Amino acid sequence: MDLQTLRWFLSLCDTENMRDTAAAERVNQSTVSRSLARLEADLGVELFHRHGRRLAVNRFGALFRDHARRAVGDLDAARRRIGALANPDTGLIRLGFLHSVGRWLVPELLRDYRAVTPGIRFELHQGLTRELFAWLRTGDIDAALVTPPRDDGDALWHQLRDQQLCVALAADHPLAGVPGLALRDVRGEPFIAFAQTTDMRRVIDRLCQDAGFAPVIAFESEEIATVRGLISAGLGVGILPRPAVLEHDDPVYRPLDPEQRRPIGLAWHPSPAPTAATARFIEHLRQGGGADTGMRDGTRDRGTQT
Repeated sequence: MDLQTLRWFLSLCDTENMRDTAAAERVNQSTVSRSLARLEADLGVELFHRHGRRLAVNRFGALFRDHARRAVGDLDAARRRIGALANPDTGLIRLGFLHSVGRWLVPELLRDYRAVTPGIRFELHQGLTRELFAWLRTGDIDAALVTPPRDDGDALWHQLRDQQLCVALAADHPLAGVPGLALRDVRGEPFIAFAQTTDMRRVIDRLCQDAGFAPVIAFESEEIATVRGLISAGLGVGILPRPAVLEHDDPVYRPLDPEQRRPIGLAWHPSPAPTAATARFIEHLRQGGGADTGMRDGTRDRGTQT
């Protein structure tokens, strides 16, 4: 029993004639006859009364017809919905992103892409680096705005931006106005750090180690907004990516000396192949649709062979 068999059965219910159904479906009459015979054998009952060349639906056929119509209708509806989701003009893109890019990069990219593809829809998922790559692997999202994958990962990645890393301090901190602030200058301060589960924590630990000290952690959080708020309240200092747009309650951001930057790009999995909607979005960004003319390092791909 398959979808084509159900369609031919429903056509027979309407035409009540093998020849007419075969003509309507553009197949041989013997093909329709064999299909009906297999269907009746599968169900264990006859579905029609035979009156010469005319077929009349019996009570078993009438019962099965109701279910067949619903099944075919549901499958056709599923096909239409899948087509709409995958359509590059009107489909759905499930986009994940880091907390730190939710206020600037996500709105910018979505606004620009909707300007050229107004019918597209986005389903947004915010998460940590490890969560975003896990969701990509399991197919729960289609693409993610995230830092580069580790070398042993199989995700593809294309750089879009880089963020300047800064020492973040409360506005009234004595070092807030010091030019050329080095990370070692705050080695005696309590640190507001990202949790061990985050990608940024590894960055912070490495920078502090390179500066010759281990930070004294006062508070930890996975949320960048929480880290930012605790620093602004004067509860410690930290290392944060400088936001594209400063808010009135943001801490003071002092660039690290020497300068440190954090790349941000689009990641996706090559297998299974992205939907047409996702593939067009990826290509749009790879061709410069998400480029920032002020980005210092340009764009690059990781995970692909050139």
